[in-house]
Amino acid sequence: MALKGLVFDKDGTLFHYGGTWAVWCDQVLADLSGGDAVKAQELAAAVGYDPVSKEFLAGSLVVGASAGEINQAWADLLPDWSFADVDAVAVKHLDALPSLPVCDLRSLFQGLKNRGIKLGIVTNDYEQGARQQLDAENIADLFDFVAGFDSGHGAKPDAGPLLAFGQAVDLPMSAVGMVGDSTHDLGAGRAAAVGKTIGVLTGPASAADIEHLADVILPDISTVAEHL
Repeated sequence: MALKGLVFDKDGTLFHYGGTWAVWCDQVLADLSGGDAVKAQELAAAVGYDPVSKEFLAGSLVVGASAGEINQAWADLLPDWSFADVDAVAVKHLDALPSLPVCDLRSLFQGLKNRGIKLGIVTNDYEQGARQQLDAENIADLFDFVAGFDSGHGAKPDAGPLLAFGQAVDLPMSAVGMVGDSTHDLGAGRAAAVGKTIGVLTGPASAADIEHLADVILPDISTVAEHL
């Protein structure tokens, strides 16, 4: 069946990963550690982030887990902080989050929209953060569905958010494609039995990391329309 809907991951797919989330990690860690370098390193290690190289390590929670899981890992190391306290700091720094798009997003998504393709964003970030970034790139109006880990549909790699997209746009999952840079993205696509899983290489993962879950791997999303 031809694809009539596409669900995109956000970070590492629409936006370059490190340039966005390394900045966020540095800001949040500075607040949570209160300037204590040892504590900052401990908190960074707990989520798989190297603050010296600004790189995310294999299995990093920041790359794969939901924002709620990341915040819980930090709260577990901060006996004087509640989960709500940590969450408030994490959300506060979303307001200054830089967006580094991988291509001309308006042109890409407008072109897909003009072909009658329904568009969705499913991220393990906060829904609020996703909407802020889409607004900043002037593309929010092109999406039929936006979900974060906190939107009530679950989080990737579970199928729930993708199934919610299909229901929202009235499409069978066989007519939906999932586009993402990580095993969580493509695993969610497989779990939801989408028509095609499309991997891209603009996140931390290599082709070898995702090839077992991807029906096709593209350099980036700029070639998605051409591929279809």
